[in-house]
Amino acid sequence: MKVTFTEIAKLAGVSVPTVSRYFNQQTVSPQNQLKIAQAAKALHYKPNKAGSKTVLVLLPTVTNPLYAEFYEAVQGNLAQLGYDCQLHVGQDDNFLASLKSNKFSGLITSLPETPLSLTRQLPTVSFDRPISREIPMVSCDNYGGGHLIAQTVLKRGAKEILIFCGSQQDLSPINERLRGMMDCFQKRQTKFSTAYLDFTAGNLFKQVQLAKLLTGQKYDAICCSDDITALLVKQRVRQLSYQPLVTGFDGSNFVRNFFPDLLTVKQPIKDLAALTCQLLDQRLRRGHFPSGHKQELPVTLLDL
Repeated sequence: MKVTFTEIAKLAGVSVPTVSRYFNQQTVSPQNQLKIAQAAKALHYKPNKAGSKTVLVLLPTVTNPLYAEFYEAVQGNLAQLGYDCQLHVGQDDNFLASLKSNKFSGLITSLPETPLSLTRQLPTVSFDRPISREIPMVSCDNYGGGHLIAQTVLKRGAKEILIFCGSQQDLSPINERLRGMMDCFQKRQTKFSTAYLDFTAGNLFKQVQLAKLLTGQKYDAICCSDDITALLVKQRVRQLSYQPLVTGFDGSNFVRNFFPDLLTVKQPIKDLAALTCQLLDQRLRRGHFPSGHKQELPVTLLDL
C-alpha cells in the first residue's frame, strides 16, 4: 500500500502540511527537512515524479483545525485513489497566477477567490465555497446546523441573543448558518442582534473589538459562526465575569478533545473529504459529472 503523508508526518513528529510543503519544494525548516527525509526513508516512501496524477489543494488556512483535519483526510483519500497532492494555503494572487496547470491533474479548492483560469483548465471540486455554476461543491448542511443551534439555544430559555461571525466580506458558508439561525429565531418571534469581527486583524485588535462589543452587554446566548470565534468569545466573557451560553460550529477533533464543554455542531469532516475526492476521481476517470452538482452531508449536535 502507498505510504501517505499522514504516516510520514506521524513518524517525523511534524504536521501533514509541513510534509506536503517539503515534497513540493516549499519552505521548511532545516530541522524538519531532516526529520521528514529520515521518516520517508524509513517508510520506503517513493514520491510520484511524473506529476500527471497530482491534485492541487487550495485552502484559506490550516491554522483553523477544521481545514487541517480536512486536508489530512483529503491527502489520505487521494493516496488511496492513486494521487499525490500539493497544498497551497492562503490567497496569494501572485503565486496562484504563476501556477502552471499542466503540473496537475485536478483541483480541490476552498478559496473564495479561486482563479477561474485554473478551474477552466483543471477538473475541480469545491469544498464549502460556491466557485461557479459549473463547479461541483461538497458541504455539510450549514443551514440545518444553524437551525439546530438556534433550536437548542431557545430550549435553554435564552431571550437576549447575539449572532456573531467573522468578516462580512466572505460569508460563505457562514451565510447559510446565519440564515438557519435567523429563520428559527424569527419563526419563534425571538429578537436577536448580529455582529461581525474582523478576522484579518491581529489578535490584539480582535481583543479590542470584542471588548467594545461585549463590555456592558448581558446576552443569554452568543451564537458564533464557527468554533474559533466561539473560543475567542468564551475567553472574553470569562474575563468579564459573566457566563452566557456560547455556541460554535465545526466540531473538529481538536476542539472536541481540548474544549469538550463547547456546544457546537459537528461537520462530518472525514466523510466530506472522502466525497470530495471521490467526485474528483470520477471526473478524472470518466471525464464528466453534472455541472454545478452540490452535495450536502448531515451534521450532528455536540451538546454539553
